[in-house]
This record gives sequence, C-alpha cells and structure tokens, in this order.
Amino acid sequence: MARERTQLNIKIDPDLLLKLKSEAIKSGKTLTEFVVQQLKNMPKKNDEDQLEKRLLKLEKFLMIDKKAPGKGKQIGTIFSDEGAKEYGETARMEFLAYAKKKNLGIYDALEELDRHLLNYPHGDNELIYQILLGTHELTGLEMTIAYRYGSCALRSALNDMTNDPLERLNKAFLDAVITKSLV
Repeated sequence: MARERTQLNIKIDPDLLLKLKSEAIKSGKTLTEFVVQQLKNMPKKNDEDQLEKRLLKLEKFLMIDKKAPGKGKQIGTIFSDEGAKEYGETARMEFLAYAKKKNLGIYDALEELDRHLLNYPHGDNELIYQILLGTHELTGLEMTIAYRYGSCALRSALNDMTNDPLERLNKAFLDAVITKSLV
C-alpha cells in the first residue's frame, strides 16, 4: 500500500538551497528525494537514550548509590581518568568550535550554554565552566558522578545548544568506559 504524501513549503536561505540542489545532483537524486533521504538518515534521539540506559546498567553493576547525600557513596568508577580527561577536552573542543562557528566570544557562548543547562538541574555548572575554559581536567570519578542521574548535563546541554549529535563526544564517552572491570 502506497504511503500518502503531502507537500511541505519552507523558506530557506538561498545559499543553503543551492548547496542542497548541488548535493542532490551529485548523488543523482531529485531535490525532494535527497531531502527525504537526509531526513530519514538523521540520528535519532533514542540512540542517545540507549547509551544512557546502558550506563545506568553499568552503575547498578558497580553499586553507585545515587541516594547518598552529596556526591554519593562510590564503590567504583566506570570511567578511566585518562578517558575522562579526553572526554572533557573533546567537549571543550566541540564547545569552542560552536562558538567560532557562531562568531561568539567564549563568555557569550557560556551564557548561551547556561540557558541550556537550566534544563539539567543535576549538573555541576561550575565544574562544566572550568572544563570548557580549560582550567580543570575531568577525572573518572567526576565523570561517573556526572552520569549518576542517567545523563551528563554537559553533554546534553552541548547537544541541545549545537543541535548536533556530537559523535566525537559520544566516541570519547565510550572510550572512557573501563570495560575490563565489567568482565
């Protein structure tokens, strides 16, 4: 059974339209076919949710007590210090690249990020600012604590701000996990 189709009319920047048409021609598709394909291939937010669900399972395995006051009772960390440092540096590079792309000074970019951090009240904003300013190296324990609520405020707010799946940051996250302690 054929799907019903409908028309979408949008206003778009002429340079962007030209780029879309050019890419469609290069791929041998009509503009409509190309745009539909791009929309179908967009990363799903659910992929990020799956990553966070897997992390919650790891936390249960390591018996991290989320209900303990303060930082919580830690039996172990799920991230290496080296991996956490790389994750923090990757977050910083993504943040700086966004600021440059948008022609923002670092403090203007931090203000914009701050608006997105309001959606993640469990985050340690001061630590996030220090990481993004390059004045603090993230540790494995700090990264574990950041994820104790099921998501990292830094990663989530950066994702919201940039409207980008931040694949390099996701890779750095996965690389930071201590896998041999799970065997």
